[in-house]
Amino acid sequence: MEREPRVLLPIARQLNAGEGPTNQEAAMRRILGAVAVGMTFMTASPVHAQGASVVDQEVRAVAAELRRSWDTRDIDGWMACFGNPEGLVIGGGVSYTLESLREANLRIWANRTSESWTNDRVQVIALDDTTALLQITYSGRYTLQSGVTWEFKASSFSTSLVRKTGNAWKIVAHHNSGSGTQVPK
Repeated sequence: MEREPRVLLPIARQLNAGEGPTNQEAAMRRILGAVAVGMTFMTASPVHAQGASVVDQEVRAVAAELRRSWDTRDIDGWMACFGNPEGLVIGGGVSYTLESLREANLRIWANRTSESWTNDRVQVIALDDTTALLQITYSGRYTLQSGVTWEFKASSFSTSLVRKTGNAWKIVAHHNSGSGTQVPK
């Protein structure tokens, strides 16, 4: 049984071979991501306990909408979870603009005959009243048009920086990765 490489799941799994960055570019993107997260912690102000509860509830609603819109293949609903990027949307060493993210998802969905996902763990870390980190661990499986099925058991992860602008929480930086196993036929 072949082991699938660690790549963005589900966003970039179907990218054609050879489109990814060099090792040096991938390393630079990881460094930039770490710097962006570090800067977030340095600029965030403390959040009081009551505010943390509200932030937690509202950011979990973003996680629920991500899951709902992915599972129903509602591209507009899924994209509405994202705001103007302040950081990187990365997967498998590839960074995306919002438009290329939309196009990649549509290609992925077109190549899958079935899929099912569950959020195993959702964690919200409130940095202040308008900023939070959202971490999701999830499981699932999908079958490609070719008949090959991949399975992921609590082995897919996403981390997002979420900001509140006006009354809406939006993902402004996102990283998604996972490691699955090919299911034998």
